[in-house]
Amino acid sequence: MDRRAFVKGSAALVGASTLPTVYAQAQSAPSSIRFGYAITQSGPLGPGAESTSVSQYKLWQKRVNDDGGIMLKKFGKKVPIEFVAYDDQGKPDELLKLTERLIQQDKVDMILSPYASHMNLASAPVTNKYEYPVIYTTATTNKTYTLGPKWPFAFWNISQPTESTAPLAKWMGDLKKEGKIKGTAAVIHPNVEFGVEMNGAFLEAAKKNGVDVVYNKSYPFGSSDLQPLVREAMAANPDAFIAMSYPPDTFMLPEQCKIVGFNPKIMYVAIGGVFPGLKGKYGNNVNGIFVYGGLNPDEPGMAEYNKAHQAMFNRPSEAGAINVYSGLQVTQQAIENVGEIDRKKIRDAIARDKFKTLWGELSYKDQRNTSPWAVGQWQNGEVVGVYPADKAGARQPLFPKPAWS
Repeated sequence: MDRRAFVKGSAALVGASTLPTVYAQAQSAPSSIRFGYAITQSGPLGPGAESTSVSQYKLWQKRVNDDGGIMLKKFGKKVPIEFVAYDDQGKPDELLKLTERLIQQDKVDMILSPYASHMNLASAPVTNKYEYPVIYTTATTNKTYTLGPKWPFAFWNISQPTESTAPLAKWMGDLKKEGKIKGTAAVIHPNVEFGVEMNGAFLEAAKKNGVDVVYNKSYPFGSSDLQPLVREAMAANPDAFIAMSYPPDTFMLPEQCKIVGFNPKIMYVAIGGVFPGLKGKYGNNVNGIFVYGGLNPDEPGMAEYNKAHQAMFNRPSEAGAINVYSGLQVTQQAIENVGEIDRKKIRDAIARDKFKTLWGELSYKDQRNTSPWAVGQWQNGEVVGVYPADKAGARQPLFPKPAWS
């Protein structure tokens, strides 16, 4: 007998209302939850995107599917996840086309974040238009302070310019009051949006906290030699050397400081400062350097995550990747709280609920993370979070920075 006829006939005999609820739900459950993302997989930003974002997408997928999938309580079962992925080549126009394709043609259930601030900002209007809730994990810009009502489906996970710079400036101001430093800083930044906005935010915070910026200069993004700026900054004899840098600059600056003999009591680098490769290049000389972002190495679940990351990629993870993974954990928990793929309900769950993640407990106000790690520091060969100081697992700042060896 044809199976469909058998099921139909059986239902007629016993009555559809008497079929077991779980059986009926399981029959209508989706075979998978399809996540789509367009992200930079080639070009200058490719390595950073792979380290921070793409690797985390792949690891999360494996761990979720190894556990049976995401629980959809509406259907009473776990459903595996699959990806539809494209390379946006680091081009905003390409990202826009591919995001439209993911939604219109591929009809994915959910969208994941691209990489880098300008790409996140390019993507958000599109995903908001189609009402796809997305946690944007690699964007810091002053624009997020006013974007909540405009893009209600866009959430911002990392520390934004004011939150990123104010704690460091306040700490320096306190050290000045205690007579431990003069309270002076030299600040440099690349002429890209992130660098400009972080620089402006630090200048404002420094002024509020009595920190005197004795040197402030920008440089072309992609500069191959920053020694002239380093020498000029050193000549100003500051307590602190603050660089709102991108990965190539971040990896260059410690070496160039050492070459010219510049060893400030306080040193800060931004994007890429949390990468394990920085320690791989400089060894113990990383100790004492402040960085953008941070983590709590003792967060529950971190040991298991680190083991899985090492097994999959044969390298340690980094704080930026933990931020991305936390966004995926929030997304999964929001879906499970809702119990089905209803994007409006998922959006509301992200905006309303609290979530346990590897980045600590996360919640969102006006679609911005209320407590992201803002400032970290290399201590004893690992990155730890130091600010917000009241965040679980925060460590005391190491001061002064050890001399170059």
